[in-house]
Amino acid sequence: MLLRRVAFPDFCEPCLPRSVFGMVVLATLLVGAPAAHAACRSPKNICKHFDDCLQRTSDPNNKDADGIRAGVKARNGQIVLAGAEACARDLGKKQQWDKWARGCSELELVQIGKVGLELGKVHCDRYSQ
Repeated sequence: MLLRRVAFPDFCEPCLPRSVFGMVVLATLLVGAPAAHAACRSPKNICKHFDDCLQRTSDPNNKDADGIRAGVKARNGQIVLAGAEACARDLGKKQQWDKWARGCSELELVQIGKVGLELGKVHCDRYSQ
């Protein structure tokens, strides 16, 4: 009985059920959070955008395509995202890009960029959305 009183003093016993309930709710929220993550909304449009960016070879100062390629090679979604956003600004599609990329993880951007690099725009149709 002494161990019980040290671990959970009498004044804390009424609080115990609420704290256990709180821990269960918190655990449920943490476990459910990854499942609630939204998937990439428009992977088909993103794939086509990547291809458009990669095909822009007429401008020698175009570093957007280099950024996308470097990001895919390094598997770094932040670099891919930076290159794609810069390209979207250059093409005047920034608002569309923001809508397409909403909810995309860095991993998804790298995977879509890899498809664009290796297979081209024709294979963008494999994305159903």
